[in-house]
Amino acid sequence: MAQPRKEVWMDRRHFLGATAALLAAGTSKMAWAQADRPPLAKIVNIADGRFGTIIPDPYRWMENPTDPDWLPWMKAHAAYARRMLDAMPGRDALARRIGELTGDLPVASRVKRSGERTFLEFRPSGANVAKLYLLERPGGEQRLLIDPEAIKDASGAHTSLDWWSVSDDGSLIAYGISPAGSEESVMRIMRVSDTSHFPETIDRARFGNPNWLPDGSGFFYVRLREGAVKGSADYFANAVAWLHKLGTDPKQDVRIAAGGDVVDGYTILPIDFPFIVTTPGSDIALLLPYGGVRRENALFAAPLAQVMTGDAKWQTVARMEDQVTSFALRGKDVYLVQEKGAPLGQIVKVNATNPDLTLPQIVVPEGKTPIETADTGLVATKDGVYFARQNGGPMTLHRLDPQGNVTNITMPFGAGIYGLFGSTEADGVDVRMAGWVQPFGIYRSNAGRALVDTGLSPRPAFSTADYESTQIMATSRDGTQVPVSIIAKKGLCRDGSAPALGQCYSSYGISAAPVFSPRYLAFLEKGGVMFEVHARGGGEFGAPWWRAGQKANKPNTWRDFIDGCEAVIRNGWTSSAKLTIMGTSAGGIAVGNAMAEWPDLFAGAIDNVGWTNTTRAGVEQNSAPNFPEFGDPSNEVEYRGLVAMDAMSKIKDGVRYPAVLAMTGITDPRVAPWHVAKFAARLQKASTGGPVLLRVDFDAGHGVGSTRQQVDAQFADVFAFVLNNAGAHAG
Repeated sequence: MAQPRKEVWMDRRHFLGATAALLAAGTSKMAWAQADRPPLAKIVNIADGRFGTIIPDPYRWMENPTDPDWLPWMKAHAAYARRMLDAMPGRDALARRIGELTGDLPVASRVKRSGERTFLEFRPSGANVAKLYLLERPGGEQRLLIDPEAIKDASGAHTSLDWWSVSDDGSLIAYGISPAGSEESVMRIMRVSDTSHFPETIDRARFGNPNWLPDGSGFFYVRLREGAVKGSADYFANAVAWLHKLGTDPKQDVRIAAGGDVVDGYTILPIDFPFIVTTPGSDIALLLPYGGVRRENALFAAPLAQVMTGDAKWQTVARMEDQVTSFALRGKDVYLVQEKGAPLGQIVKVNATNPDLTLPQIVVPEGKTPIETADTGLVATKDGVYFARQNGGPMTLHRLDPQGNVTNITMPFGAGIYGLFGSTEADGVDVRMAGWVQPFGIYRSNAGRALVDTGLSPRPAFSTADYESTQIMATSRDGTQVPVSIIAKKGLCRDGSAPALGQCYSSYGISAAPVFSPRYLAFLEKGGVMFEVHARGGGEFGAPWWRAGQKANKPNTWRDFIDGCEAVIRNGWTSSAKLTIMGTSAGGIAVGNAMAEWPDLFAGAIDNVGWTNTTRAGVEQNSAPNFPEFGDPSNEVEYRGLVAMDAMSKIKDGVRYPAVLAMTGITDPRVAPWHVAKFAARLQKASTGGPVLLRVDFDAGHGVGSTRQQVDAQFADVFAFVLNNAGAHAG
């Protein structure tokens, strides 16, 4: 569920019973299609009984992808939703405008420097997906290396570049590609000089994460176990770390570590992905048993030469109880962000050859704002260690120099940082960042000096000068002050008449930092308001803020969301009759429960690939990696927490719920599409309010790997739905 943040997430609101004007403007547009609506989903009387709790589950059959009714039902409702959405006034105009905005904006998403060479993941103007380019020297021409648009899956589905890793000398690239947004990566290895490939391919490489040997003769990587069955509850269990030597059959790879191995007293768990980490100039390798979405992980070190044999004597650098959330390796020094005894994070340094966290060297003491580790973490370079801090949304950038001094690097605007890129072989760091109304760019700081725009992500032709961001503080029902970030036209009349889209994610300790998408301008141009509620469960104020919205504390997330929406309404930005909420992925918990608890607060709700049937944790392939965040259903206390956050089970017959747009991708590997389908089916049966549309993309998954045109079309639907709910004309 967790994913690198890309677009902003949103949530909630009710459709009927607001005003006569809304009824006249909105309901009539939707009524025409009710007659040709596909049949309601079949009901099979079954219940989930656990720890004395009985939960009806009449749509359990949807969890079986081979059920003969599954795909026909999904296709029928997808076609119906398509007709309804296409019929909304102004939807086509929105789509054209969004296409103009995104098509004209080239976007750089990742950079890697190797000597004079710069490798750049970049989506050029008009392109549909990101591609990999090489600049032989600063300011030089871009040479195309990997073009997913030129690669077609056997089924004709689009292909995406999932990840890539460059050898230390810049001569080789290992990369993963997958079809239809599935994230089921197949690894290839390319020679940069002539773009030729080594003969081997490696499947089951979704979590490949190649780390190269110093001489470029091979790399460590992670592969799902042989025989893993896609879609099964244990699909990700017991992944294996391997050493691959170039030009050899992967069957000859050296096994390094896997679930069940005992490493210096720690048993690698089935949910752990055993990543091996190397860095240029170091003869040390690190083993990170990364527990899915778990923030705190163990860490081990061993001599690189020993690790290459497959029989390393690992030493513990940190155990889970040490609460280490990020690390960086430079030479024999390991820098760690530790939250034990310092909940906002402190940076400590240990020697990898004799690590001892009982007497750590604290090099950056705990500050007043938390060290950000979800989106950035520590990056070691030749001239220091760079790190970011969170402050209720906006972030700051800092450098620890080799002498132990910390420099605060001036930020050019209130920004979210979505990538720090650097190497121990070179000074400086590249920073990918954006603001709420400042487009993404790649900036650079050398030796802690001011950030400079590199120009690697060109500025757009359009202007954002007419828009501004504002932050207000909402008082939650228990008195907690919750930030709400609002984006709108400058000088917007705050009389409650503006259509609004409110979002909330707030899980995994991931912060809703400022982010920009040109698609949002198409909605803001119509007088729309967008806002993000920074509810508990995110990382805006560090580990305490995250824990206050985790597991049994999860109700704080959706109640902060509700109270944040009320604050936006009280401040005149919108009204209940104009407000739609949206939650993506784990944000489905926030939007689903907010709608279920207070259905008449919202005009509409959008469940985007949302996790809304949490009591069924444990039956899908991405369940177990999420137990540390939401709870293990085999544990009675944690299961009761999952029951409390299950939005689908809270839907009641005969309630006037808001209009709902439920969206999923049929290949979604993170949140199984039956979550969204079951939620929509239950609402279609129960609600006496607005229509419930089920939008399905049969060439997409969770959104990771979707093409520009797919995302454009999705947001045209979203904004048309929001404007229609508000009685506003999208044309």
